[in-house]
Amino acid sequence: MPKQYQYGRNKEQKVAQSLRSRGAKVKVSKGSKGAADLKVKFPTGTKWHVQVKSTRKGAAASPSSKDIGRLKQSSSKSHATAVIARVTRGRIEYRSARGGERELTPPKSKKK
Repeated sequence: MPKQYQYGRNKEQKVAQSLRSRGAKVKVSKGSKGAADLKVKFPTGTKWHVQVKSTRKGAAASPSSKDIGRLKQSSSKSHATAVIARVTRGRIEYRSARGGERELTPPKSKKK
């Protein structure tokens, strides 16, 4: 397995574990060909389709416009929020793929 692929896969697992610690159910994609790396459902009922981006140095890369389009399309079909998770220096930042400027916070509590 190429080092670059393994590095990215490890970061996907890190993001998945972080979301699970918040009570979410997370499915990690089997390969890197799908629109979303992670499909997430929180106890509140909120769903996210997540594309994980990471780097060993500097700022994490942005997904291509084609990747963002595929992510938004798959999210819409599943009534999920399209999310870009950037992993940089151990920090995970979640942003909406529909604008990118708004930072998202995973929901914490159950829907009442």
